[in-house]
Amino acid sequence: MPKSIELKKLRNIGVAAHIDAGKTTVTERILYYTGRTHRLGSVDDGTAAMDWKPQEQERGITIVSAATSCFWQNPSDRDASKNDKHQINIIDTPGHVDFTAEVERCMRVLDGVVVVLCGVGGVEAQSETVWHQAERYKIPRVCFINKLDRPGSDVQRVLEDISQRLVANPVLLQLPVYEDEEFVGVIDLLNSNFLYYAEDKLGARYEVKPVPEDRTAEAEQWRQQIIEKTAEEVGWMADKYLADEDIAVSDIKNALREACITNALQPVLCGAALRNRGIQPLIDAVCDYLPSPLEAYSITGNHPETGREVERHAEAHDPFSAMLFKVQSEKHGDLFYLRIYSGKLRARSRVYNPNQDKMEHVQQLYRMHADQREKITEAGAGEIVAAIGLKVSVTGDTLSDKKHPVVFERMDFPNTVVSMAIEPKTQAEKGRLDEALEKLGREDPTFNAGIDKQTGQLIISGMGELHLEIIRDRLLREFNVDANVGEPRVSYRESIRLPITVDAVFNRETDGRGQYASVKMRFEPDKESPHVTFVNEVDPDDCPSHFVRAVERAFRGAVSGPIFGYPLIYIRATLLEAEIHPTDSTEVAFEAAAGQALRKALEDADVMLLEPYMRVEVVVPETNMGDVISYVSTCRGDVKDVESRENLRVIRAQAPLSALFGFASNLRSLTQGRGVYSMEPFDYKQVPKDVLDSIF
Repeated sequence: MPKSIELKKLRNIGVAAHIDAGKTTVTERILYYTGRTHRLGSVDDGTAAMDWKPQEQERGITIVSAATSCFWQNPSDRDASKNDKHQINIIDTPGHVDFTAEVERCMRVLDGVVVVLCGVGGVEAQSETVWHQAERYKIPRVCFINKLDRPGSDVQRVLEDISQRLVANPVLLQLPVYEDEEFVGVIDLLNSNFLYYAEDKLGARYEVKPVPEDRTAEAEQWRQQIIEKTAEEVGWMADKYLADEDIAVSDIKNALREACITNALQPVLCGAALRNRGIQPLIDAVCDYLPSPLEAYSITGNHPETGREVERHAEAHDPFSAMLFKVQSEKHGDLFYLRIYSGKLRARSRVYNPNQDKMEHVQQLYRMHADQREKITEAGAGEIVAAIGLKVSVTGDTLSDKKHPVVFERMDFPNTVVSMAIEPKTQAEKGRLDEALEKLGREDPTFNAGIDKQTGQLIISGMGELHLEIIRDRLLREFNVDANVGEPRVSYRESIRLPITVDAVFNRETDGRGQYASVKMRFEPDKESPHVTFVNEVDPDDCPSHFVRAVERAFRGAVSGPIFGYPLIYIRATLLEAEIHPTDSTEVAFEAAAGQALRKALEDADVMLLEPYMRVEVVVPETNMGDVISYVSTCRGDVKDVESRENLRVIRAQAPLSALFGFASNLRSLTQGRGVYSMEPFDYKQVPKDVLDSIF
């Protein structure tokens, strides 16, 4: 970090949205107006700085998250000078559901998020997903209602969507202004003026005018609403309001900042990024309302040996700690993205990875601008940087000072839902394919490759058809691997319908020594368990903790079911009783007894096959609604809601993934290319018997 930038003026933000809401276009404008780039990039033309992969440029969508830094002089700083700028570290995230893991790992390390919403579409399916990801990590949010230049845009309806669908508390800070149906600027409700953009097509300059006379009463009502909402959430603001004291603009901003950082309120701004309007006030809002690393939170972890809670603060004198949140495969060595939480990290230094219990060598450090690197010698608390030289570290690992180790909570990634067979065209390609798949697996936590035990085929799995299509394209282009691939197929799961209690005894002699363990376990359905979750109800005096941990190890990771060998989910395994031999009981014996108990339970229990269900949102012209609803029904879909938007209809449904292959092309055919859709996984449900017979 340049010495001129104080930690309180650093912002680590993400830009997140539903696909095609304009997220990357917003980021491109931020980079242009802050002087980070010198031309306006276009997603449609494939010239966006943050979409640097060939697949992104060709498809016009973001596939991988990209990091950059820029600097901004905030007008709120009265004593602003050249050396008083804010540094904004930005991560542009994908909007397509197939790449939601990219959003997840970025959310884990951000201090604030700009959520971009379409002025016409409002809160869409992936908008909800990214919002709840931010909610899970308690990240403050600023909303930007984009595309207000389009017919059918409606700020009031988007606000209602935010309140109802996201269960949030939005505060509108701007009103859009139109002249002859053209979006020309916004009314700044806090400063009571009108930011007029029509004269400059690039949007670099705007004119500050008085609020139009016919909008003054409306603007004053909205301004009063801002004051009342902040007074409801901030104590000192409530005192001023109830005492009928004068409330300055600085008071409102300070109260808004306090409420935003605590997630009590979400400031909402307006604009049209493609028309270059409304971006500068958005950058001001990032500086005004989103937290610095000092304000965001102190992070807690655990000591890797004692398990006691350890706290780290965004301060240089705290011991070094960082999280590795992204690995990017490169031709000349992987690139590792780090969020530094405390202390300092220097190039050519050694750090400790407590997850792997290994020392790692950091050869070089870089500040990133998409795929471009700026070499730096040192990085401090609060920064997001990239490093090379690490050998064993993977996504989610913690790096720390060896003398002061800490392990931060890892990220959770969704299960893969689609798989397909792949094989090299020639034996000579096999080595390159194996190496490429290993690199892709290290880079992408939601991509898996393995051998099918029943068929012996090499199977790759991902989050959707597009995900696997991109993987296939990268294998060919980046890794020069020529391979044959099969058709996508669903990744099923197995579970149990009813609870069952079993006893299992492991009693053997190995190399002249006895191995003994006896357990009584209950297995029951549990919708909250992503795999097989272990619970211990045995008193520590009856069974030492190391034997309990051995039982738990039997259920770690993906345990396969007995019908078709798919992973087990939604099962809670409870240790009820344990019998120990004074000399022959070992950890190996208890782990084996637990595995025995699981196999016995699955043999006797009513095991069922589950398939992934998707939440589908389709936007179609009113004239095509009937045909599309009928088509969704033929996909075993259940229509949950139909919403009207001008002459469009939004159909929300749930359907099994296995019936949705080819959905995009069929929808195009039914609507003459005018229908759009999005889908995201949300649950697993039992496969009906008639469908089960047709699948296998």
